[in-house]
Amino acid sequence: MTAPVQAAVKTAVERTELQEFERPGFGADAGLLRVEACGVGGSDPESYRRGTRIPAIMGHEVVGAVEEIGPAAAARWGVQPGDRIAVEEYLPCWHCRWCLQGDFRLCVECDFFTVHATDPLRYGTSTCTIPPHLWGGYAQMLYLAPNAVVHKVPAGMSAELATLAIPFGNGFQWAVYDGGTQAGSTVLVIGPGQQGLGCVFAAKIAGATTVIVAGHTRDRARLDVALRIGADVAVDSETEDLRERVMHATGGAGVDVVVDTTGDRTGTVAADALAVAAKGAYLNLNGLEQQVPLGEIKRKYLTVRAPRGHSYRSIETALRSLAASPLPVAEICSHTYGLGDVHAAIHATAGIDIPDAIHVTVDPWKD
Repeated sequence: MTAPVQAAVKTAVERTELQEFERPGFGADAGLLRVEACGVGGSDPESYRRGTRIPAIMGHEVVGAVEEIGPAAAARWGVQPGDRIAVEEYLPCWHCRWCLQGDFRLCVECDFFTVHATDPLRYGTSTCTIPPHLWGGYAQMLYLAPNAVVHKVPAGMSAELATLAIPFGNGFQWAVYDGGTQAGSTVLVIGPGQQGLGCVFAAKIAGATTVIVAGHTRDRARLDVALRIGADVAVDSETEDLRERVMHATGGAGVDVVVDTTGDRTGTVAADALAVAAKGAYLNLNGLEQQVPLGEIKRKYLTVRAPRGHSYRSIETALRSLAASPLPVAEICSHTYGLGDVHAAIHATAGIDIPDAIHVTVDPWKD
């Protein structure tokens, strides 16, 4: 008899309990992952506060080693037992035009804005009442569904560093592929969380000459690490005038790219972005309530869009760039918790009790 699988289950708002699940069987087109580490995503604290999709095994930044795999899945993914992979949160259809171009984020099966199911299957989000139950990374094992999207982890890369594949994949998507950063660009990143640090790193990799990152006083540890992984200027917008600092850093020209990772609801970020944008700039703004006047878009000849997850190539780029980087990117992985401390791990990510946490991971085998 195989040992049961332990998992941290969200059973109520901001409440997690350790539970056991039977090790699932699977067909030729699926598999089972032994989870080595799962990053606590920037959206996890908000999800943890919601009373929806309960009970659930949270955790969507999953890295591990293939434990078992069916022959069809092994052939499709090009992996064998023991191979280490990072798993995207998306469980797409694989046949729509978005999937066929690697944009699984926009597949109707994955896109929260258009998805037709009331409880869409998605790693870290779906309820664990759905067989075979292991749909989240805060568990010792993860079910590798036939439609999972996986990436091989570069040799020698730590599991903790590889959990940055999704937030740094977002960084490459938002700052470069959707954001317009190229060689010689000047870039402002607002918000130094996981995605913001990913944008800083990606912008520098893409050849930006000046990268400015802005945060709050409580973000001091994140602003400092941003300076070590590619940022040229870090601004505490609570004690400094953001617009003045940006214009000074760019010689009065403004920035070519603004990426907002904060989800601002006040309109402050959009106003600041417009004020510091150079003519022809790209604005990638994250808040649903933010508004940009069409007149300003026309006057400055701006391109405006909103961050929407990541593509397959952005995850691949993130993994390989992190593995090859001479910069101290491992410093981003600041705290690791076991399954029994998932509650504390999510709170640390939210800045509760552990104010200097940057990127938090859960090791399901940690004592």
